Amino acid sequence: MSSPSERSVPAFCSVAGIQRFSAAAALVLIVAGAPARADSALDPPAAPASASSEEPDSEASAPQHHRLPFLAEEARKRGIELPRTYGVGLVYYHLDRAIDISDVRVGRNGADPSSVSDFAQLDSDSRVDNLNLKFDVWILPFLNLYAIAGYIWNESTTNIEATLPPIAPGGSPRQFTFSVPTEMTGTVGGLGMTLAGGYRSLFFSADLNVAKADLGFDDNFRAVVTSVRTGWNGRAGSRPMQVWLNATYWNTYAEATGTVDDPDGGRLSFEVDQGPAHPYTYGLGLSYTI
Repeated sequence: MSSPSERSVPAFCSVAGIQRFSAAAALVLIVAGAPARADSALDPPAAPASASSEEPDSEASAPQHHRLPFLAEEARKRGIELPRTYGVGLVYYHLDRAIDISDVRVGRNGADPSSVSDFAQLDSDSRVDNLNLKFDVWILPFLNLYAIAGYIWNESTTNIEATLPPIAPGGSPRQFTFSVPTEMTGTVGGLGMTLAGGYRSLFFSADLNVAKADLGFDDNFRAVVTSVRTGWNGRAGSRPMQVWLNATYWNTYAEATGTVDDPDGGRLSFEVDQGPAHPYTYGLGLSYTI
């Protein structure tokens, strides 16, 4: 392996150059969930309960005048209590997450971006707040479709450790550490579907959603999030209640690209390969209808 002094150093990899591109590199702290969603944010709607010995209330047993969900009468004949056909909700979540940055490439004034990973190592932490408006509809007793639209607030801290070749031959490499805070806001929208079923008071659901977030980069960020959930569906007193366990996989790996002003004049372009450091998350949840 060659030493720092033997490697070809991009022209911008001076102390000043590292400081210039550090602000650009810090922009990698996109939510990646960014479009990112916490499972609590885009929670699948309540899964239908399977047949139970409890008598359904008068509202549930009343005749339905709309056509959805299809096969609803067949489900009711089997004693299955269905949730409301249509739903709307306002959902907020907060998420702290670590971002894994595999490569950073930087170019100046139109030059092709070159990797700086041999000279700079980056790690990031991101704090995300998201507010979503969610609409959902049951198409079948076991199939729910939904759409979300919302806003994201993202605060990130990027830690950069840069190693540059020695100034004089035979000297020691120069090392520098930078911490760059970044704040970004943007919009997010997406579509999803949930499959749900149950046995007695237990239920199971699987959810898939695709979302895109606009955080001011050249391209919108795309996230595909899948989750599974199992739990208990019943009543606390006279009100419906659910308790569940869930697991979620966040496929939010993406390339962030963009340009920023160079303080010394001109423009810096950057490309960042990034994704969640921990793509799997697990949770415990509770839903109580009032």
